[in-house]
Amino acid sequence: MRRNYLFFLGLVIITLASFRGVGRLGFIIYDDWDYVYKNPDVQSGINFKSIQWAFTTAHSSNWHPLTWLSHMLDCQWFGLHPGGHHWVSLGFHAANTLLLYLVLWEMTRARWRSFLVAALFACHPMHIQSVAWISERKDVLSGFFAMLTLWAYARYAQCVTSDQPSPSFGTAGKRPATGTAKVTDSTRVTSRESLFYWLVLGFFALGLMSKPMLVTLPVVMLLLDFWPLNRWRTAIPDKQKPKFNLAEFIKMWRPLIVEKIPMFLLCLASCIVTLWAQRSGNSVISLNQIDWQDRHLHAVLSYSLYLGKMFWPVNLAIFYPYTPLEPDEFVCLILLPILLSIICLWRWRAQPYLLAGWFWFVIMLVPVIGLVQVGMQSLADRYTYLPSIGLFIAVAWGMAEIAVRSKLWRTGMAWGGIILVAACLLDTRYQLRFWQNNITLFTHVVEVTRENNFVGYFFLGNSYGEAGDLDGAANSFESALEVAPRFKEARGKLGYVLLFQKKYEAAAFQFSEIIRLHPTNIFAHEYLGHALVAEGKYAEAQAEYQTALQLMPDDADLRATLAANTQKIQASQTLAGLNEILKTNSTPEIHVQIAAMQTILGDYPEAVEHDREALRLNPDSPDGLNNLAWLLATCPDAKVRDGARAVELAEHACQLTQFKATVFLGTLAAAYAEAGRFNDAMTTAQKACALASAAGEKELLKRNQELLALYRSHQPYHERPAKVIPAVP
Repeated sequence: MRRNYLFFLGLVIITLASFRGVGRLGFIIYDDWDYVYKNPDVQSGINFKSIQWAFTTAHSSNWHPLTWLSHMLDCQWFGLHPGGHHWVSLGFHAANTLLLYLVLWEMTRARWRSFLVAALFACHPMHIQSVAWISERKDVLSGFFAMLTLWAYARYAQCVTSDQPSPSFGTAGKRPATGTAKVTDSTRVTSRESLFYWLVLGFFALGLMSKPMLVTLPVVMLLLDFWPLNRWRTAIPDKQKPKFNLAEFIKMWRPLIVEKIPMFLLCLASCIVTLWAQRSGNSVISLNQIDWQDRHLHAVLSYSLYLGKMFWPVNLAIFYPYTPLEPDEFVCLILLPILLSIICLWRWRAQPYLLAGWFWFVIMLVPVIGLVQVGMQSLADRYTYLPSIGLFIAVAWGMAEIAVRSKLWRTGMAWGGIILVAACLLDTRYQLRFWQNNITLFTHVVEVTRENNFVGYFFLGNSYGEAGDLDGAANSFESALEVAPRFKEARGKLGYVLLFQKKYEAAAFQFSEIIRLHPTNIFAHEYLGHALVAEGKYAEAQAEYQTALQLMPDDADLRATLAANTQKIQASQTLAGLNEILKTNSTPEIHVQIAAMQTILGDYPEAVEHDREALRLNPDSPDGLNNLAWLLATCPDAKVRDGARAVELAEHACQLTQFKATVFLGTLAAAYAEAGRFNDAMTTAQKACALASAAGEKELLKRNQELLALYRSHQPYHERPAKVIPAVP
């Protein structure tokens, strides 16, 4: 066992060298926001309410409570600093690598072959998504419990195979005979059997609560019973037996299947809960969209595509759309997994590791191969995280079998293994460059997945929007719509961007198109209303708002938004009239009213200009001084705020009213706070509270008390922005 520590050290070095720099990566706009970055339940950390939520939610169309708890713990430790989240995922991957080596060594006692399998697992580029994508914590976490399950199963198999198990498990041992001399030993072994069996069940249950893809693990254990554990005790007759004895075959396999019935029951429960969660999130693609025939063909085809990426990992992407193939390509890719299965079955006796390794790969991919289609992707690199182990086993043991032919072959295979690991390590380092940020990641996606990746363009558009590049966002959403014209999410985002760019007519067209295809889309009606307001089409805008409200009458946020925008319609109409009056009658009062309307509409710089013009025409107007001082002190736009100037104006207004007007004192307190003079702000706010109390001004008293509490915490008061359009998600 001591020699294993050197192998452990080597595996840790390979893992860290492969994923060096992963701690500098950020959150990915695809899923990370839903899982962590914008998930208040996860960000609250570990508490009774969050634990209850983790075990009862179908959020993100999944039921994986342990995964949610791991994210919560990360938020509790690291907050929203992504580096900590990434290091935890890498830690799980390193632990999985060491456990994989330990499991194979326990089962085979073949150190170098086990090391090669674990090293390939540690550094293969197809595992980048599972390690470098925070949302895919479920992969490395379920992998951790899967490896613990297999370790416990290996120890359990040792107990039930013989009281002195052979290191190689090449032959089946015998249970101790019943007798007085061995009663104690038999009792001890039975106790160990029970311990490891319960550990198998416990770890397996925890794995299913991390990611339900582990439902095939009991079948993988049956493969391991065939090789390398050899627990089936060679039911197939040897060469001297002319016929296959079905009764003996069933007899030999029956106890191995029966002992796994509790695991299959756990699988059944997990499948039921998973289907519920995915249907709750509308993630399951119906048969109307992809029929059974296409699903079966795609399932067989996917094995070839996964094989190709495992052995030639280039053009990797976070999302692969369905891509049509040429007829000759299609036939070849369909036949490949069938031929490989036939070869492995034919060579089962001479090379049992081929059968075990290949069908490990085949069986573990079954839940995600497309028979039950979840989401719009055709493939996903992350799905190979555990299935790939089977291929690595077949490669490592195959190379070892070649190596025994001669010293020359042994040297060649040794160098081959080194080159293979080095190539994977360097490719992983290369591929990680594209994960630097959202824009580099999704630019790479659309470059390597041909021209039909509308989902890639969609997320690239979101990434540009987050970076403030509205032209890049608009171009990406337009590219998505060229591929998928009915993609309403991309059309809606394009409409948002056009609104920000003040291309109101084009924005209105996008929202109108959504309504044409989806007449009951509430948000399309709402944002069409916003665009129409900006165009000055107030009656049409009001009609869209009313339609949205009729579709969702109980939505308080929508009602508040519509009320605010109705106020904006009225303000826009009033402003149009005031501007007409201003052409012939420029008075302080007109400028003050225009400034008030501009403030409602969120055009704060224009409001400031009109307040200044009103003061130019009437420098000693207390109301004019107060209005401009309040705007300069509390404006939502930091570029407009000017605390020092606000103090000058507010002090002048209070001097003109002998410091006896509650409203003016409140403005002065806000100005002091914006200027950083919090002691003066608190003193002035207290005077305002006293005046309001003496005058019986209850609303003003309450408001100034709230502001006083804010100033005591050394925070200025700023108005909330009068938003009509949300930031581009």
